Amino acid sequence: MSQVASLLIALPLISAFFVPVLKQISKSLIKPYLVLITLIQAGIAGWVFKEVYTTGKPIIIYAGGWRPPIGINLYIGHFAALFVLIIAVVSFIMAIFSLKAVTVEPIDKYAMLFLLLMLGATGMIATGDIFNLFVFMEITAITAYALTAYNKTGEAAEASMKYIVLGGIGSSFFLIGVALLYGATGTLNMAQLAELASSINPIVAQVGLALIMFGLAVEAELFPLNAWAPDAYQAAPHPVTAMFSAFVVKAGIYALARLLYLLQKASGWSSLLRLLVIMATLTVVFAELSALRQKDVKRMIAYSSIGQIGLIALAFSLGTQAGVDAGVFHMVNHAIVKALLFLAIGYVGITVGGTTMENFEGLGKRMPLTALAITVAGVATVGVPLFNVFWSKLKIILATLQAGFFWAAVLVLFASVVEAVYYFRLIHRMWFMGGGTRIKEGTIAGILIILAAIIIIIGINPAPVWNIVVKAGSDIFNVANYVKNVPLMGVGA
Repeated sequence: MSQVASLLIALPLISAFFVPVLKQISKSLIKPYLVLITLIQAGIAGWVFKEVYTTGKPIIIYAGGWRPPIGINLYIGHFAALFVLIIAVVSFIMAIFSLKAVTVEPIDKYAMLFLLLMLGATGMIATGDIFNLFVFMEITAITAYALTAYNKTGEAAEASMKYIVLGGIGSSFFLIGVALLYGATGTLNMAQLAELASSINPIVAQVGLALIMFGLAVEAELFPLNAWAPDAYQAAPHPVTAMFSAFVVKAGIYALARLLYLLQKASGWSSLLRLLVIMATLTVVFAELSALRQKDVKRMIAYSSIGQIGLIALAFSLGTQAGVDAGVFHMVNHAIVKALLFLAIGYVGITVGGTTMENFEGLGKRMPLTALAITVAGVATVGVPLFNVFWSKLKIILATLQAGFFWAAVLVLFASVVEAVYYFRLIHRMWFMGGGTRIKEGTIAGILIILAAIIIIIGINPAPVWNIVVKAGSDIFNVANYVKNVPLMGVGA
C-alpha cells in the first residue's frame, strides 16, 4: 500500500528527468507525455484517496525503512489524500490545456518544471517532517519562479524577479524558524514537535512560530507579503496560473495551518492566531478593493483569488474546529472555481488574443459555452445560494462570529459586496455588450462545462463533499490523533 502511495512523489520526479531523453527522440512527444504522466498521477491519487477514506487510517511511508523521528516520513491522512487528488486532477486538466496554450519554446523545460511544480505541492502536503517541508517548499517556489518568467516578456521577467526576492525572504524566515524549533526540541518530526511543544522556551516558541508564519505567508499570499502574486498570475502561462491558484498557494496555507495547530501547546500561541486573523482579514479587503480597479480580466481574477485565500486563512486562524472545517471546505470549492476561471480566461486569451476587458465584450455570442462557464464560476465566487462557494463562505462567516471576531465578519461581508460589483460587471459585458460571429469551441469548453456542473451539483447538495471535508479538517485540528498515528521510535512506543 505504502509503495503505491510513494509513487505520488517518485513518479513526477523520475518523469521530469525523462523529458530530455524524450526530446532526443521527438519533441512532439513531450506534451502528450505530460498528459499521460498527470493522468497516471491522478489514478494513483484516486486510489490513495479511496484507500484512506474507506479504511479511515492514514498511509505512512518511511524513507529507507527508518522509523521516525530518525527517518523521514510521509503522512497521507484524510487531508493529504483529498488535496493530493485535487493537485493531480488539476494538473491533468492543465496538461491537456497546455497542448494548445503553450507554444513558447523550450517546451521540454516547461514540461520538466510543470512536473516538478506538481511534485513540490504534493510533497508539501504529504510530508511529516518540518525540514522536508522546507525542501518541498523550495522545489515548489523555484519551479514557480521559472514558470512565471517562462513567456520571456519584460513583464514576466519583472514578475519573476519580484517573486524571487519576496520568496527568498520568506524561505529565509521559515528556515530560521525551523532552526530555532530544532534547537529547542532536537527534532524535525512534526508528530514529535507536537508532543514537545509545551516544553519549548516561551520566547523561542513565539519567535520561531512567528518566523515560520511570515515565511509561509509569502507562499500563502497573505497581506502584506503578497505583492508578487498579481504580477506572477498575469505573466505566467495560462495553465500555470490556474495551478498557482488551485493548489500551489493551498499547499502554503495548509503548511501554515498544520504547523500552527501542531504547536498549539506552545506559549503565546493565541496571540499569533490573533495576528493571523488581522493579516487574513486585511488580505481579503485589500485584494477585493484592488480587483475592482483592474482593466485586465486575468489580473482581476488574480486579486479575487488572493481575497479568497485570505478568507481561508481567516478560517484557519480562528483556532476552532468549525473554522478549520469551513476553511478546508472553502479550499476545495475555491480550487474548483479558480481552476475553471483561469482555464476559461486563458482559453479566451489564446482564442481572441488577450485578456483585457474589451476582449470579453459580446463573449456570450462568440463563445457561449465558455461565457456560460465564466458566469457560473463568477456567480459562485460571489457567494450566491445554490452554488458551491455560498456554503463555505457562510460557514466561515458563522465560525468567525462564533469565535467572537465580529469586526472580521463585517469586513468580509463588505468585501463580498465589492466582489459582486466587479464579477457582475464582467458578466454584463459578456452577455449584454458588443457582438461578433460564433467561434468554434473545442475540448476545453467541454472541460469547462463539466467543472461548472460540479460547482452547481455541490451547491445544490453540499452534504457528500462536506462529509469528506469534515474528516480532512479534523486531520488538521485533532493533533492528538495525528501524533497517535505516527509510530515514533522510543517515544510512546
